[in-house]
Amino acid sequence: MKNKVVKRMLSVGLVAAMALTLVAGCGKGDSGDGKDVGGSGDAGKNADFTWWIGSGSGEFYEKFEDNSVAQFLNQQYWDVENGGLGTEENGRKLKFSFLAPIAGSEVDNFNTMIGTGEYPEIITLVYSSESPQAMFENGVLMDITEYVEKYMPNYMAFLDANPELKPLVQVADDEGNAHYYAIYPFVDGVEDPWEGTCYRRDWIVKYAEPTEYVWDWESDYVKENGHPAVTPLEKAVKEDNLEGWKKNEVTAFTSSEGDDPSEDYEDNVIFPSGTSDPLTISDWEWMFAAFDKAIAERGWADDSGAYGFSIQYYGYSSLGDVTSSFGGGTGSFYVKDGEVSYDGVSENFKTYLECMQVWYEKGWLDQNFNTHASDMFFQIDSANVNQGKVGMWCGLVSNLGTSLRMSCQNEEDQKDAYVMGAPLPINDMYGDEEQMYKEPDALYQNSRKGAPVGITEKAEGKDLEALFTYFDWTYTLEGAKLIRFGLNSEQYKSVKLDPDIFADYEFDTAYTESVDENGKPVVKTTFSSSDTIMEALLGQTMDTGLKLTSNGEYCTFDRGNPMVVAKAFEQWTRYLNTGNVLDYSSLLNVEESEQYNKIGTLCTDYQSQNVPDVIKGTLSWEDYVKGFEGIDTDTAVSLLQKYVDLANTARGN
Repeated sequence: MKNKVVKRMLSVGLVAAMALTLVAGCGKGDSGDGKDVGGSGDAGKNADFTWWIGSGSGEFYEKFEDNSVAQFLNQQYWDVENGGLGTEENGRKLKFSFLAPIAGSEVDNFNTMIGTGEYPEIITLVYSSESPQAMFENGVLMDITEYVEKYMPNYMAFLDANPELKPLVQVADDEGNAHYYAIYPFVDGVEDPWEGTCYRRDWIVKYAEPTEYVWDWESDYVKENGHPAVTPLEKAVKEDNLEGWKKNEVTAFTSSEGDDPSEDYEDNVIFPSGTSDPLTISDWEWMFAAFDKAIAERGWADDSGAYGFSIQYYGYSSLGDVTSSFGGGTGSFYVKDGEVSYDGVSENFKTYLECMQVWYEKGWLDQNFNTHASDMFFQIDSANVNQGKVGMWCGLVSNLGTSLRMSCQNEEDQKDAYVMGAPLPINDMYGDEEQMYKEPDALYQNSRKGAPVGITEKAEGKDLEALFTYFDWTYTLEGAKLIRFGLNSEQYKSVKLDPDIFADYEFDTAYTESVDENGKPVVKTTFSSSDTIMEALLGQTMDTGLKLTSNGEYCTFDRGNPMVVAKAFEQWTRYLNTGNVLDYSSLLNVEESEQYNKIGTLCTDYQSQNVPDVIKGTLSWEDYVKGFEGIDTDTAVSLLQKYVDLANTARGN
């Protein structure tokens, strides 16, 4: 391995500093002479592995070895020949011990560990500033290609089934051969979001007027085209073309909330798009008109803190969101159909800004949006939101249902304020054909690729066959359920735990399982995700394998969410994020990353100063575009295109 000497040139004082930040009791398990001192690996191979994890101790145990999943794994045998769990007769045993930094010291501890060369065999790379390839080239990590390809068939099958992920975890050499330098956990679907577009459903019930016509989803035209011949309704009536529209049978809106509003709330709201949830830009504008009435009735017509919709201070979201509702885009770097572009000067972004101009002129947009520079995108103008003065905003799950009632200023809102989640809108009003009736394609959704786990050169000569057999098992449903949900009843009965958190709390399983009408497994955990005891039941700190989502490919995870939250999740995940470039930008090498970030910063700085002026009408689109003449966006695009092309090659395009 190269560059080992460089790593060891740091002072031994750093070794002591590192040792002081490690959790007590988490020592390495091997004797240093290559002999097996606790595992039952292949003859002559040490099967003890120490794993540096991002966090490990908690209120229920002093060290992660006491976690029930870790204890279970340390009592298993691994069938290297056939894969998965084995027996004492046909399997090989592993012994895991763990190193965990004290909370708050993770980055320093990681850097000290790498700098001194005093790292264990397995390291979680969530705090690494270098790519796995760079760490291999620096002599820290092993090239694990042969082990991945031979002992991880489930991992390889997952990548084959999801070829767009391959270039995110592989590195091609000069001959085009794929190499693996780390193992990545993967999400099996779209993760439940923790934020999304929220709106005052109670204001819609009280103040929105049912339109005379709504989209007819049973008509041949809408079935074929996904929308009526002419939209919005005002334009369809003016042109006397109601093909795809039908008479609205609802003439007044009503609601009831039952004993438990989060579960029992019901209403008969129907939007102009003919659905019970806002689907289009014209649906949103119909809502904004209702919000105006609510605001006026409360005496807030002249209150700049009361308005229909809030946006980020620089006028758009570089992640996409509503920005991508006008034909797609992010207002920044963007990928579509395998082609990277800079979207900040596109016709789609121009159309988005034209819509924002209209909303600003009509008072629907926060008139002071550009002053909220310190607000996170999910907490924009939170004071006015919490006071019940805003009709629609990007908020948290905690905003849903009746949560705003206690902080609303208006007495009526204190009794019946009700917040629901909305999907991103489809544009049916602004721009040309290229900007209309297109699903949003860039939004805030977590990457399906998690933080990698690396195998260091310290593992050379150890029982890597058994280790990678274990890793591969975590990409099966059985293994994923253990890591993500804990021990089921059968697994608990098969081992002896000490300490035994199950016995201490008098339960015999971490989750129960049923099957839905389609034969798909449905998992429900014994405790909710907010219960701190879950840290003693789950093995997620050992972060390899599949991350199972609420409605993923492999099973349904019943989180016990109330109706209003479950419905919001459905709306917030209606569209998939395919346009963001974050996964590709993370693949840039150090030099490329510096170049890309420099250009990106120039773009962001320019836009944050000028996009608000375009929205407010004090700067023309043409003059705004001229400002990019000195910014080399083409180079940044080419840097990203290199990695997108690799992705297309992996897909076979």
